[in-house]
Amino acid sequence: MKLSLRFAILASAFIARSSAFVAPRVNSFGLPTATVSSSLPATLVKSETDTVTEAEVRSLFYLWNDALATGDSRIVASRYSSDPVLLATVSDTPRTDFDSVKDYFDSFLLKKPQGEIVEGFINIGDGWCSDTGIYEFTMGATGDKVKARYSYVYVKENGVWKIQHHHSSVMPEEIALGKSITEDEVRGLFSLWNDALATLNPKNVASRYAKEGVLLPTVSDVPRTDWHGIEDYFTNFLQKKPQGEILESNVMIGKNWCQDVGIYEFTFGATGDKVKGRYSFVYVWEDDEWKISHHHSSIMPEGITIVNPITEDEVKGLFSLWNDALATKDPKKVADRYSKEGVLLPTVSDVPRNDYPGIVDYFTNFLKLEPQGEILESNVIVGANWAQDAGLYEFTMGATGAKVKGRYTFVYVFEDGEWKISQHHSSVMPEETSPIKIEEEQVRNLFQLWNSALATLDPDAVAKRYSKEAVLLPTVSDVPRTNYDLIKDYFVGFLKKEPQGDILESNVTIGNNWCQDVGIYEFTMGATGDKVKGRYSFVYVHEDGEWKISHHHSSVMPEAFLGPAPKPATNGDE
Repeated sequence: MKLSLRFAILASAFIARSSAFVAPRVNSFGLPTATVSSSLPATLVKSETDTVTEAEVRSLFYLWNDALATGDSRIVASRYSSDPVLLATVSDTPRTDFDSVKDYFDSFLLKKPQGEIVEGFINIGDGWCSDTGIYEFTMGATGDKVKARYSYVYVKENGVWKIQHHHSSVMPEEIALGKSITEDEVRGLFSLWNDALATLNPKNVASRYAKEGVLLPTVSDVPRTDWHGIEDYFTNFLQKKPQGEILESNVMIGKNWCQDVGIYEFTFGATGDKVKGRYSFVYVWEDDEWKISHHHSSIMPEGITIVNPITEDEVKGLFSLWNDALATKDPKKVADRYSKEGVLLPTVSDVPRNDYPGIVDYFTNFLKLEPQGEILESNVIVGANWAQDAGLYEFTMGATGAKVKGRYTFVYVFEDGEWKISQHHSSVMPEETSPIKIEEEQVRNLFQLWNSALATLDPDAVAKRYSKEAVLLPTVSDVPRTNYDLIKDYFVGFLKKEPQGDILESNVTIGNNWCQDVGIYEFTMGATGDKVKGRYSFVYVHEDGEWKISHHHSSVMPEAFLGPAPKPATNGDE
């Protein structure tokens, strides 16, 4: 059995100490040590002023790891200095004092983590040291293993080495590529849920769902959209002592999500009954483990009697009933088109409306615009006792004359002898929303990115500043450059002059995901020392996450060739 350095030092000191008792004290690693007699060899007496070794720096991690093993967040927080900074793996909030550090570990320690250094790099300074690298945690509560990158900066505080800065982050390639999981591992996630059923504890089952998990259960009409709602459903369901078995599974894997869809069968221990159902599990990677984000369970549909058949054209016609209600300008008549448990996710409100008063309230304001809608594109699905119409519609606002397109989903159910709206989700057209924000000064600074590329004298670097479909009308060439190769070709010649530019006059315009900088610039040619003024137009677009040049028009100052032009009149001129 290996004995870590910190305990080896202590063991040596205690074995060698004299028989006289001396009150214990704390060494620079925060551990109790013994005062040894002067007759001990010098190698066994460690001075508080000695420079710390790399092995001792590494041992500080295991002090922290041992604190994790206690399961006590106060002990872990005490390993940090009096003014710490903790940037935790699974929290956006910097922790900068004892209470906030403790608060983070209150939750993290529930996973029973134990860490191991996989790769580390140590630096030692004057009164400080650092340990940086990759570590891997085994979560005792689930058996999961999770790698992360770490940085520890230690300082000596009251003679004890403490963590002043701790930055822990997920492995970035897993962010870009998504958390890896195989199809068999996806199917195995069902067993974790099934094992939770076997505990007959609804809290254990609810804990398998994500923070914003949605459960559409087999034997309840009520969507369960939070932890308490999910727990409530299983409080009753577990009385049947269910245990499930997958009969047919179809797995899909995405980036940090996966899906298992198929047929399962439950055996109810309380009665011996067996029941088949269709299931959809959508899992997401949350807090370092796979959780159920969406669980839809339904009975086998061939056993359902269709109450009221409906055709696709009749489904499309249901929109007209709703639209006619809008035309009355009476919010109650519109709300009457929704079912008793209807849910409205409206276009221009963040608040879900899940009852009659809430729906009335939304349309009280919306109807002031005098809206009338028209279906532009419709996609209908007809099920047993339900139907869905999803697509694009356009509203003309009678109060303003404005026209607004949107995406819609209507789910209809047959209730009290007529078709009602059970679910209505309306959203803006996403490609028309959320322009990228940019300030005028930031627009002007985009020139410097291009100018810096010129300074590299690399035509490839300059050409990469232009968008995929950019157009360059250069100063000293009659040929429009309309693709990457042509733009690069122009700068092969131009960069031989070693140009560097300076904006003399700038006029900025900002639009929706585009901006423009127009004015006069001057180039100093490093190869000759010449200075040349020109007029410029840059039009920038946001492409692939950054601002690129979509259009660049550069021209010589015309008065040098055509003669002086009349100057524009200014205030006070006659």
